[in-house]
Amino acid sequence: MSTLISPPIKPLRLPYDSEDYLPESDGRPMAETDRHRKLMLGLLHALEERFRKNRRVYVTGNIFVYYRDENGELQPVAPDIFVVRDVAKKERRIYKVEDEGKAPEVVIELISRATTVEDHVTKRHIYAQLGVKEYFIFDPYRDAQPSALAGFRLENGEYAPMTVARHNGSLHLRSKILGLELRVEKGLLRLHDPKTGERLRTPEEAEEARRAAEKRAFVAEAEVARLRQALTKLQKKKS
Repeated sequence: MSTLISPPIKPLRLPYDSEDYLPESDGRPMAETDRHRKLMLGLLHALEERFRKNRRVYVTGNIFVYYRDENGELQPVAPDIFVVRDVAKKERRIYKVEDEGKAPEVVIELISRATTVEDHVTKRHIYAQLGVKEYFIFDPYRDAQPSALAGFRLENGEYAPMTVARHNGSLHLRSKILGLELRVEKGLLRLHDPKTGERLRTPEEAEEARRAAEKRAFVAEAEVARLRQALTKLQKKKS
């Protein structure tokens, strides 16, 4: 009985540089703790609402940013939050720098003791090489870096520390790119419009404001109905 010999199988070559084949997750959780997750979602919501009407400002977080390393190989890095101007506002699986034509301009990382070296050394080096103009690091538990809030601005290809201001016990840093102030308030990182003094809302605050507006509208409608009823009665008496 003859033995059937299968022809050699040629290795399958995939276009790994194509977005369709690039991994979009490293299997790690979105955030280190509940506090990190709530902060991330709150900041993302605030920034998305801030730039909602601007079709050329892209806000996202916790997705892979792919870039070319010194050897020309594609490598991923996953900022907690990043903002980039002059690119299309659309849904993306990943953000590939060479396809988009520019790197993120602002990155915010929410640090933990487990990510201290990664955020202050590895990612700081990568972001500087990519040309990220402003890099902010916030420590929700204040146990991973000397100050709860740190900021760096790119100057001549390297990061220069920003001077953290203190007002009424709150730490302040100004983002030139975003046109916003980052403030530490009651242990949380909040965003403010320095021109109006307005604090950008979290999802919970936005929902509370919506309900308050609905309640005011209901009360106003009820008052209008009451006045109309009183006017009708008065007209009937006169007639």
